[in-house]
Amino acid sequence: MKINSLLSFVFVLAASAEIAIGRIYDERLSIYGFNLSILISVVFFISSIFIFASFKKIIITSSKVYLLLFFASIVLITPILWTVYGAEEYGVLKFFNFVLIAIPLTLIILEKFDVTDVKNIFILLLGLSFLLLFLAVTGLFETPRADGRISILGGGPIIFGRWMGFGVLALFFLPLKRKILFRILFISLFIIYCLISGSRGPFTALIICFLFYLFINFKKIFLRFLLFSCALLLVFLTTNFSKDISKLGRTDRVFLNVSKKGGSNQSTQTRYELLDRSFKMMYSFPIGVGAGNWQVKANEYDSTHLMAHEYPHNLFLEIINEYGILTGILLLIFIIKISFTAFAKMINYNNKNNSLYPFLFFLWIFLLINSMISGSLNDSRLLFVVASCIMISKPLTFKVNA
Repeated sequence: MKINSLLSFVFVLAASAEIAIGRIYDERLSIYGFNLSILISVVFFISSIFIFASFKKIIITSSKVYLLLFFASIVLITPILWTVYGAEEYGVLKFFNFVLIAIPLTLIILEKFDVTDVKNIFILLLGLSFLLLFLAVTGLFETPRADGRISILGGGPIIFGRWMGFGVLALFFLPLKRKILFRILFISLFIIYCLISGSRGPFTALIICFLFYLFINFKKIFLRFLLFSCALLLVFLTTNFSKDISKLGRTDRVFLNVSKKGGSNQSTQTRYELLDRSFKMMYSFPIGVGAGNWQVKANEYDSTHLMAHEYPHNLFLEIINEYGILTGILLLIFIIKISFTAFAKMINYNNKNNSLYPFLFFLWIFLLINSMISGSLNDSRLLFVVASCIMISKPLTFKVNA
């Protein structure tokens, strides 16, 4: 970033915390009567102002134009739709958390971050994954749930599963000093606890990422993949490992529709209802209903079957329903462009061992799949952070081992 070493350091710390928390104010972070989230937000805003003041020129690209138009559409159309359809507390909080955290963070990363800043922020987030793993293993700060799924520090099992998936990808792809046994151990733990969370979205996204990784690197890793598969199969056949894992948390829920004869369609039916009402709203309200109003409008279609969910568990449908089809089209174009850009940069820098692009590409795919299965706009802040890192014009590679 090279603005001021101390300012840059403070901003990266505060930004990492805001990505993890996702809220300007979080009642869960009160310690002895003082709310830590207030201090973090103040530091984040002050450091952001100083960095914005240092902007001298902005390099315009087509991807950046679509991103800025998407942000502008959300900011401009929301107050208008609220005057028509009203504003719920959930929608107001979601809107301001996204506008005050995700948008400034994304713009600063685009214009000021270099390879060191990008690596540092993801190492800090990896530290969060380790913290959540430790709390899950020890049972500290776990919020009891009737369904047996893991909830740490008040965060839901889906969020916990995502951070476990992030830990897997970071340890596998980030160019860190090679400690193979350490990586294998903690990658295994992250995968196990991703399963234990009982959230199918993160685990499914992980499987898709590694299947794609296998597909594009098949010749290079075939022998290692074969040996790993044989070793894994041997463990499952000769030990009670699979049975022991199945007894923890809600591992069975991840394989609910395939592990039981006849399956269970409870969650599948819920997803169908979410999609059905979202498509109905798309036709009824093409310009959107305003941030946070999805649940209210969706329940107007069937008063005998009220939806308990505040959002449709699909980022694209949420954007279309709450901010309009035009905003949704902008998001779709942006997603397509970033996906191609991320893949192209990964291939172009394929021979550099210290490139961040493989990590960014597979993390982008992981987060994108999650956002389409169970995500919301505020939950997708890390998705936009990754997108902004991919769009940085300077190559995200190290000249020497770091």
